[in-house]
Amino acid sequence: MNEIGINVLVEISKEIRNAVHPFLGSSEGGRIVGIGFGEDRTRLIDKIAEEVVVKYLKRNSISCILIGEEGGVQEIGENPKRYLIVDAVDGTMNAVRGIGFASSALAFASEDNLKDVEAAAVMNLFSGELYVAEKNKGAWRNGKRITTSKTSDLKSSVISVDLSPVPKSVSAIIPVMKATGRVRSLGSASLEICCVASGMLDAHLDMRGMLRTFDFAAAMLILQEAGGIFSLLEVDEKDEIPLTKLRHFSIIAAANKELYSQIISLIHDCKG
Repeated sequence: MNEIGINVLVEISKEIRNAVHPFLGSSEGGRIVGIGFGEDRTRLIDKIAEEVVVKYLKRNSISCILIGEEGGVQEIGENPKRYLIVDAVDGTMNAVRGIGFASSALAFASEDNLKDVEAAAVMNLFSGELYVAEKNKGAWRNGKRITTSKTSDLKSSVISVDLSPVPKSVSAIIPVMKATGRVRSLGSASLEICCVASGMLDAHLDMRGMLRTFDFAAAMLILQEAGGIFSLLEVDEKDEIPLTKLRHFSIIAAANKELYSQIISLIHDCKG
């Protein structure tokens, strides 16, 4: 049985990018072809991208339990014991509209638990920009070691917030947005979290209660290995988060403890 490591994740990412390239900015790529495991509508570009992953694993005799946004939980190969978590196209609407901010996100885990993610790769499907990380070894962007921003004051920060669709909890986000220097909304959670990891953004918030583990598992490790803070809201730190179970979350990704404390304080004050 071949093992899954950074090299395998990068190879799969490159194959995904090659396969979807003709469909970037294409209305055909956006054609709805079904409903995926993640409960979203599956578009042609999503289907093509995830099929690339399955074909790669079978072609290279890699045994694993694949957890994909479209195909759900699949056993690949003989006696699979390791886990591959895949969001083959994160930011599908950006991809089919030709907005150059969409990614593939892949993570490897030794056990069926979010805390056991050991390697990750996130690639911008337009530019080929590549983020990778290994647990306890660090994170890299295009081969260069990355660390998070040192900005510790929210009023001097640049953050991104996902507001599409506008969540019921928008009232809890408004105080954070008012206290922040600049706010963006870019449309690919994995890439936005990676932008926090590399210091381009200072924080990313998604309060919609819509994210699944495959939406953030890869970027979470990259951020943590770059020195950042990743938090699942309203989840106890002791909670087990199985990768194979469909569950929805709100998240905060912050460059450092100081920023995270300011953000969570504003959210709690609003809810209180």
